[in-house]
This record gives sequence, structure tokens and C-alpha cells, in this order.
Amino acid sequence: MYTNEGVFLKTVMERDDWVWSIVARPQAKYLCVGGNDGTVGMYQTVFSTVHGLYHDRYAHRETMTDVIIQHLVTEQKVRIKARDYVKKIAVYRDRLAVQLPEQVLVYETLDGDQFDMHYRLKEVIRRKMDCNLLVVTMQNIVLCQERRLQLYDFRGTKLREWVLEAVVRYIRVVGGPSGREGLLVGLKNGSVFKIFINNQFPILLIKHKSPIRCLDLSASRRKLAVVDEDSKIFVYDLATKQVEFEESNANSVAWNTEMEEMFCYSGLGKLSIKTGKFPIHRQNLQGFVVGFK
Repeated sequence: MYTNEGVFLKTVMERDDWVWSIVARPQAKYLCVGGNDGTVGMYQTVFSTVHGLYHDRYAHRETMTDVIIQHLVTEQKVRIKARDYVKKIAVYRDRLAVQLPEQVLVYETLDGDQFDMHYRLKEVIRRKMDCNLLVVTMQNIVLCQERRLQLYDFRGTKLREWVLEAVVRYIRVVGGPSGREGLLVGLKNGSVFKIFINNQFPILLIKHKSPIRCLDLSASRRKLAVVDEDSKIFVYDLATKQVEFEESNANSVAWNTEMEEMFCYSGLGKLSIKTGKFPIHRQNLQGFVVGFK
């Protein structure tokens, strides 16, 4: 599959014999393929969502080769034409990392203003980096490859590597000084670690009973919200390791960035907001929670 500009995207299918005819179904993501061996096959093309969010900045892939950055407050939008297949996107403060098949592009805003939407190319890491997950910090990028987390600088030099006890299912940057940011990491075996990128040793926060799907820390870093593979949400007090809240039918969670006792989660077509000891407020809304401010 290629774009209309001739950029190679993906191999859709392979056959043992010649392919003589291909027809795309109009207004749908299906291909009908006829081969020399007399068989006809129907293939569906599925395009996954590639996106990243940090506070008021949301970036997503469009037309497979472009990146759209939107400021959620001012509603300004900026388009970056990568002119190659965009595999992953990561956003942190004024940094934007775009992973392409053979390189990683790192962008920054011009003056660091919270409303500035003018991005310029800061560095190009000219090497192929295969990974399951990608995050960016002020001075580094972190690649996740199953159980391994690898820290690179913007020149492509590997600085550090962590090998964890199970496959990493979720990772996010939770802030910190430049060059010493913290990572929140959830594993398939239920373990949740906090890792400082300038420290070789991960810190175990909690040991959950099911694989991790989504994580977030409260504003004061005292409470941890976990959504597991059983679609249940748990809120842990990190000082006592005790569960303070539990609910079913959740697929994602986010703490409010300004109010310590407020968080929201989504599931079964509803958005639920929990504040302190007050009852849960629910409203019908499809989608996944990615941030709460």
C-alpha cells in the first residue's frame, strides 16, 4: 500500500501465486483480490489510532504521513508533513517525537510558550528503532521493546537500559526536572514501577493482581489509579498500599491535574467522574479518557 504521493506504507497481503486483479470497495476499507490459482480473497485494512497527549496539546496521525498538533484550549491546529509512514507519536511539554520507519524526528516549539504552536525540527535520529511504545522527555526518548526499556539521547546514543520482570503494557512520563524525569510503568504481571531516567534501579509502587491496561498518578503523587485487564478500576494509596476505591466496567482513567481528589474514567459508553467521597457523576459519552484538566 502506497499513499498518493508514492510513499510506501504497508504490505497488505502476500500470495503463493500471481495476483491478477485488485478492486477496492468504494467508501470502505476492503480489498478484493483475484489470483492465478483461481481463488478470490477479501481483505480488510485496519488503521490504528496513533496519537499522543500532554496537558493541552494533542497530536495525532492523519493520512498516515502527517501529524496534526492541536491546542485544546485555543483550538489552534498545526500540520507537520513527515512525508513518510508515521509509526508512533509522543508529546511532552514543548517536545514532539515522530517515529518513522528509518528515523525519529524530534521537534520543539520556538519560544517554549504554553500557547506557542510553531514547531521546528530540533534533531533527527537517523537509525531504525523498532518498539512497542515510545515516550519523549526534554532531552531523551524512551523505547519499549517487550520487557526492555531503552533510553536514548537525541543523537541516537543509548544511555541506559532497564530489563523488567514482565512485558510492559503501559508507560507514561509523570514529570520531573530536565534529564531526571520519572516514568510510570505498568507490566503484564500486574507490577507497577516508577523509574527515574537518571537512575538504573526501578522502584516498585504496587503489585496488582491482574495485567495493567492504564495508569495515572494524582496531582500530589500520593494516589495511583489502575485499570486492569478485567476492566476494573482501583485507586491505591501509595503510602499504605491499600485500595481506596474499586469499580467495574472501565477502560481508561485520568486524574485531574489540579484537584487532588478528582479523577475520571470511561467504559461502556459512559464517562464517570469521582470527586472525594461524593457520589459518582456519570454521563453518556463514547471514547477513552486520555487527560483531565
